[in-house]
Amino acid sequence: MPHIIYTSLNQSLSDKCYEAFLTGNIPEEGWILTEGAHLYLLGEGPDVPSGKIFTAPGGPADYFESSIPEEKAKAAWKSYISGRRLPAGAALAAGEGKVLFFEPSDYEPDLSHMDAYRLPFDPLEEVLTPQEASKLYGTDAKRISADCERVPSLFAKNEIRKSGNTWLILKSAAGRIYHEDQEISYTINPLLLVFSTLEAARIWNRDSGVVRSAAAGAGHSSARMGEGERRKSGRTWLVTRDAMERLFGQALPVLMKEAMRGIVR
Repeated sequence: MPHIIYTSLNQSLSDKCYEAFLTGNIPEEGWILTEGAHLYLLGEGPDVPSGKIFTAPGGPADYFESSIPEEKAKAAWKSYISGRRLPAGAALAAGEGKVLFFEPSDYEPDLSHMDAYRLPFDPLEEVLTPQEASKLYGTDAKRISADCERVPSLFAKNEIRKSGNTWLILKSAAGRIYHEDQEISYTINPLLLVFSTLEAARIWNRDSGVVRSAAAGAGHSSARMGEGERRKSGRTWLVTRDAMERLFGQALPVLMKEAMRGIVR
């Protein structure tokens, strides 16, 4: 199931907090709070019980504060930074360099003052394959693929990503390089949110034919992706992270972290 996300921040800070959550980091501004399938994006730290200070076992923090047992908090921290859901009986809040662990029952969200979070863009429209960039900017697709492969690359590390058998390129970056367009700044990198079906099948540990069929709209209605969840690029289907989570649950954390390496700013 996809995460249930609420926000009490402006759009830009909400996006930055969501990106921190996706990458197992701590927001520099604003806070994230997660427990079970829920994620809250908050303007300030939650009012939860204080706890003891413990050394964090790796990750983007040296210490954390916890009102739950140390071993459970350390296990929850390892789950968070690896991309897993927190174990039952643990909630995490992180922001402004702080990490807090507590019982989920210690936090009661005021939903009357929160709105459902929505991305400010369609990630499928902000990511191109080399073939699509070729048609859009009149540059040979093989040259574009070679530009992605070359070292040093014309692209920054967080502007391209190999996904299965194809490269994924930020549309803004392709426009800058091949058309001298003015670059667009994203508050959350679209490459965190889009996958080829071949790569998605590997990360979610599913048969590639099953994922491709879901993208193509085959099979039972409950197993299909709809508009806004997939797009076809030549013979390749591109799918969103939300669609994969909705249909296939949580990804394999190690493979997701491997796929996202270099994308985070």
